[in-house]
Amino acid sequence: MKQAAEHPVYNYILLLIFAVFLVFFTTNKLTNEDDYFWHLATGRYIVETGSIPSTDVFSFSTDGQHWLVTEWGWDVLTFSIFSVSGYTGLSALTTIVFALIFTAYVFVLRKFKVSYAVIILFSVLLCFGIFERVTPRPHIITYLFFVLLISALVNYKYFNRNTKSIYFLPFMFLLWANMHMGCVLGIILFAVFLLVELIIYLKPDKFSAKEIIPLTKQQFIKLLILFSLCCAVMLINPHGLITYYYAASSQVNMKMLQEAVMEWISPFNPRIFGKFHNVIYFIFLAGGFLILYYAKKKKDLLAAVLFLILALNSLRALRFTVDFLFITFIFFIAAVSYVLSVFKNEKIRFSINHGREVKLAVSAIIVILIISIPGNVLYHKYLTYSRFTGTGIDTEYYPEKMFNFIKENNIHNTGERPFNTFECGGYFLWNFPGKKDFFDSRDLNDFIMNEYQTILSKLPGYEKKIEDYNFDYAICVIPDIVSEPQIMKQTVISYFSQNPKVWKLVYWNDRSLLFVKNLPKFEKVISEHEYKYITPYNYCYQKNILEKGMEENIEYAKNELRNKVRDDPNSIFMRNIIQTYGKKLNVIYK
Repeated sequence: MKQAAEHPVYNYILLLIFAVFLVFFTTNKLTNEDDYFWHLATGRYIVETGSIPSTDVFSFSTDGQHWLVTEWGWDVLTFSIFSVSGYTGLSALTTIVFALIFTAYVFVLRKFKVSYAVIILFSVLLCFGIFERVTPRPHIITYLFFVLLISALVNYKYFNRNTKSIYFLPFMFLLWANMHMGCVLGIILFAVFLLVELIIYLKPDKFSAKEIIPLTKQQFIKLLILFSLCCAVMLINPHGLITYYYAASSQVNMKMLQEAVMEWISPFNPRIFGKFHNVIYFIFLAGGFLILYYAKKKKDLLAAVLFLILALNSLRALRFTVDFLFITFIFFIAAVSYVLSVFKNEKIRFSINHGREVKLAVSAIIVILIISIPGNVLYHKYLTYSRFTGTGIDTEYYPEKMFNFIKENNIHNTGERPFNTFECGGYFLWNFPGKKDFFDSRDLNDFIMNEYQTILSKLPGYEKKIEDYNFDYAICVIPDIVSEPQIMKQTVISYFSQNPKVWKLVYWNDRSLLFVKNLPKFEKVISEHEYKYITPYNYCYQKNILEKGMEENIEYAKNELRNKVRDDPNSIFMRNIIQTYGKKLNVIYK
């Protein structure tokens, strides 16, 4: 009778629909991040050379400076996957990681007797809370290991003291220590678990109940040994204890990056306060009172302590809000289920926990979400977020066409010291093996970040720095220059554009500009591709130069515009130029 009331068929339908949703949700084109590519470039370097670098090998500005590859295992893994299956393989890896995470959640929460409808409904909510971090970067392996660690410890504590699942923890920490420094928080969580269990062991009357039995001395010693093994294997990495010192000191040496990169800002920052993923974080944070209520009623010290520690930690930066969501999710859902179970109305309680109507309603919601993903309606219309479903890269964000131009004209081999903007350093390294960039999102220290910002923003002394670094070409990728053309005037783009005798613009589109220095080695590419008049900067800020070209060198100006129409027919800047000067130049856009 009980089994019939559970409606198992509807449970299977619900799980299947959520699985489909998860595949669509985790299958997105790479965009808005440069980290992917330097991780791939690092993996390639390690595989091809058979060595893990301990000094910088990628940037001429920091060449030879101390740089430890703390995530080398992830880099090798993703490069190996890419070598076999390309970007599709990286997308599949992301899907598998998150599928394992939610499988672990279902496994543990069902032991708490939480209904499938509640598990899946809040799992969907969690997906939107972690939305920005669903990318093929090494932090996702930390999320997986967080969940596996908590699941193993929770299963051992509450349900099965004889389980062998905890014996895989040292092996997990060995992998973790070579893939992402989130392992440090992982071992802290393990230590907190042991401390809580020690308190319960010493104060059983105060912190134990029928469902929460204190560990025996033998069980505690067994966990302590496992913890010690986990600590020991964390030292099995290319640089041992130095790895963790380096990771900690990097946080101190990269303050400027932390101020510039979104994931390091406060969750209370006006830039993201009110964004949908941040709202979900605050819902879970406010819902912590349910965890505390549950912990009090159940005498569950672990749930309360973990919530308080992770909640306080999450206030530091946006990236830690996702750690909070992943680690506390099991206790949050267990608390929600407990609150629902105390409803006096048995009909409502049964409907929520076992009724097919609720399961069908949740299934319908998820189906609607699935339908809205392939055309990016969910992302662009409802979430107003720049994300594209599918595999591969977002060529509207990454300068693929410009880099193809660089390859076709051998600029990366002719030039030796490029200036590049922050947005494309890793992409440069990935596209041009063996070549060195000026700066990328690895950001080794605040000194080079300050050098970059001084040059980019034309701060006092920037011209001297351009001369000292002896740049011979400049890759300027600014994805917002169409909507915010003033960026060109505010940045070093204006310096290059206003010095045409020294710097020649040889390629441009609505998001990027490529300048080469007027040197004999670039004579061929300059003679064939220079834009003297038809440029975004001239159109916005130097119309006198553009108009002078139409008066004194009309055929050259016409040829520039015709070439642009041919090579980049969808350019917004090009359309605007034609609307203003098309008749005079005798060029019509169709």
